[in-house]
Amino acid sequence: MGIFDPKNDFWQFIAKIADVLMLSVAWLFLSLPVVTLGAATAGLYDATVKCVLEGRNGTMVRFWETFRRELRSSLLPTLLWGGVCALLIAGVWAVRSRVVFEGVAAVVLLAVWYAVLLVPVGCLCWMFPLLSRFTFDAKGLITTALRFTLGYFPRTLLIVVMAVAGVIAGGWLLVPMLVAPALVALGWAGLMEPVFRKYMPTPPASQEETEEE
Repeated sequence: MGIFDPKNDFWQFIAKIADVLMLSVAWLFLSLPVVTLGAATAGLYDATVKCVLEGRNGTMVRFWETFRRELRSSLLPTLLWGGVCALLIAGVWAVRSRVVFEGVAAVVLLAVWYAVLLVPVGCLCWMFPLLSRFTFDAKGLITTALRFTLGYFPRTLLIVVMAVAGVIAGGWLLVPMLVAPALVALGWAGLMEPVFRKYMPTPPASQEETEEE
C-alpha cells in the first residue's frame, strides 16, 4: 500500500489540487458568456465547499448540476446587479483619469467612489453562494444578498478583497488564472459558511449519519 494507496495524504492532496484546477477552468469557461457568470459562481462555490473542503466525490458532476439548476434563476440578478457594478467600476476609471490633473479633490472623490462600490460588489459576491445554498426568486436573492452585505460588513470587506486579489492575480499570469477562482471560493467559504449555517435547518441525526457515510 504506502504511497500507492489512493487514500493516503499525498494522493488526497493531489486530488484536491486537481479539483481546484478543474473547477477554476470550468468556471472560467462557463463565465465567458457573462450572463452565465452567476450560475457558474454558484456551481463553483457549491462544489468547492462540498467536494474540496468536505471531501465528497463527484466534484465536476456537482458543479455541473448546480450550474444547470441555478442557471435560470441567476440570469436576471446577474444582468441587473452586474450592470450596476459595471457602471460604477466605469465611473471609478473615469475619476482615476482625472486624479493626475485635479489633485486632492479628485483623490478624495476617488476614495469615496471606492467606498460606495464596496456595497454593490459585496452584494454580487454574496449573491451566488447564497443561491447555491437557498432557494430565491430574483428579488429575494438581491435583497437577501444586500442584507448580508451590510449585516456582515467586516466579512464583506474581506470577501471583496479576496475577489479583487483573485482578479488581479488571474489577470497577470496564466498559472494564477487556472487556480484563482477555486482558491477565492475556498476563502469565501471560510467567511460565508458560518453565516449560512445560522439560517439552515438542522437535519435529523439519521440524515447526518447517512451523509457522512
